[in-house]
Amino acid sequence: MEEEQKNRYIIGTIGALIGAFIGAIPWILMYVYGNTIYALLSILIVVGSFYGYKLTKAKIDKKLPVILSITSFVSITVTTLIIIPIVYMVKEEVPVNLEMFKLIYSFDEFISAIMTDYIISLLFCIAVIGSIIYNLNKQIKQGVDAKDIKIISGQVNNETFSEEDIDKVKNVFDNHGALNKNEAITKDVAIEDLTKEFGEEKGKKIFDYLKVQGVIKKKSNKYYFSEKAEHSAMARYGFTSVKTFIIIFVCAIVLGLIIVFTQEYHKETDMANTNQIEDTIPAPSGETTYSVEGTELKMNFESSDMHVLSEEEIEYYFGETYVGVYDCMAASEDFGKVAMVFSADKSLYEGYTEEEILKMLCEDENIEINETKISNYTFYGTNRPYETTDGGKYVEQDYLFASEDKFICIVFDSLESQKLNIEDIIS
Repeated sequence: MEEEQKNRYIIGTIGALIGAFIGAIPWILMYVYGNTIYALLSILIVVGSFYGYKLTKAKIDKKLPVILSITSFVSITVTTLIIIPIVYMVKEEVPVNLEMFKLIYSFDEFISAIMTDYIISLLFCIAVIGSIIYNLNKQIKQGVDAKDIKIISGQVNNETFSEEDIDKVKNVFDNHGALNKNEAITKDVAIEDLTKEFGEEKGKKIFDYLKVQGVIKKKSNKYYFSEKAEHSAMARYGFTSVKTFIIIFVCAIVLGLIIVFTQEYHKETDMANTNQIEDTIPAPSGETTYSVEGTELKMNFESSDMHVLSEEEIEYYFGETYVGVYDCMAASEDFGKVAMVFSADKSLYEGYTEEEILKMLCEDENIEINETKISNYTFYGTNRPYETTDGGKYVEQDYLFASEDKFICIVFDSLESQKLNIEDIIS
């Protein structure tokens, strides 16, 4: 029996976690496609977690608030630090893989922005989760039946206490004029009258139940019956009823989808506008040299008729996503030859050799790697021929070497007939 109960807790926790991630969907959509932190939507995470747990029919007891706290925290953390960056990558049409994920986390600007958003969201969620869990904990401690425990309830009455019962309680308080905080009465007086009305056991139970529900409110160790709380979930819990919650949830998803389609429309419009002005943008014609940061090495593209691209040129030719991703991008006038340089802190790949890192970047454990010695550096390189859909024959050359505190990767992408030689470019 004990083992079965333990398994039921595990199933309940899994259900709570699934519910929490479902509740995070509107938040993700608004964050990524609305470019805004709607921290208020984080309330859906803990609500989703609660109903995910309840649907599994797992036991509702004092462990529930702990489970909801953990699953909500896990969902917020995973959503902010993993899911949202991945959705951004999909949105910007960036390859989604472990290496690219590590790459975007190697930029200080990205880390600063995502951690700031994470902390703001977490602080808000702690406040939201805290109030909800406090309310659930009160209900559990007061012995409210599992079927009657709710985060949001439009009605005060349930299977145990009818509307007629609640009206009788209101009359008891009304007889003492205790329908507002200024005329509150002691608990002893209330219990004495409720015992006369319902009997001792039911009188105490309905008092505790309505106190947990926020209908009987406390003021300076005295109590009064709140008519406003009796008819308003907002007055009891601080947020709306189930029906309103569902409406908000659906509206958030719909709004997120509208934003997605709007973004796609603007993207198509921008592409159309770009095509109209294509002839006004000149071919690359900037610097022909690039000094590799953190080393004494210099890349000279003059002999290969290539030029280092400015940020404006990178955005025009490759898209906004590429701006800031690479330390350097260079291309020939016909783009038959392209060179890209990017770097990552060594700490990100601690325990890996250069060959292992290069294999990870290429996503091929069996790829052949050659070594080239230039100056005081050892370059580990690969050659990967490929063919485009129109029959064009290209070759991608990937090189990796270690500087003092970074791993630096150089990628050449060119027509096979215009294959580049790294020893002609690096000096």
